[in-house]
Amino acid sequence: MPSGSCMCGEITISYSGEPKYTAICHCNDDRKIGNIVVYQIDETKFQITSDVKPKEWTMKSDFGRDITNHFCATCGTVMFRTGGSPSVKGLVGLRAGVLDDQNTVNNSAPMMEVYVERRPKWRAEIEGAIQMNSNYEIIGGMKKEQDMLKSTSNE
Repeated sequence: MPSGSCMCGEITISYSGEPKYTAICHCNDDRKIGNIVVYQIDETKFQITSDVKPKEWTMKSDFGRDITNHFCATCGTVMFRTGGSPSVKGLVGLRAGVLDDQNTVNNSAPMMEVYVERRPKWRAEIEGAIQMNSNYEIIGGMKKEQDMLKSTSNE
């Protein structure tokens, strides 16, 4: 069971199974909080394992939807996000950088990139990843992942 923690170790998390999908988003919000890979985990398979619970701060996304940041009040590490796009309803957007085993992140590229028009010019497209624009329209990427995404959004 993968596990993780904030920088000071006060908040710990774990999840079972595999992420529904993995992504990197180039929106302004994600760029400000570190722009690392996000693992979309079914909320029923995710748990906070520490006695200390994250502090929450809710804001409006680029589309005017509520998105909540869950972070450590001591060290400030953003652990995960909830809300936002209807496509992530019932999912927890775990910041992969909090995982204890960083080989998990090192050994697998994200399945998709979002807000690709905001990708830094010096950063190459992730080979094989679904490419989505800021309207969440698929504009490129592998067919297999596109089919997976469509089946996820129909659930």
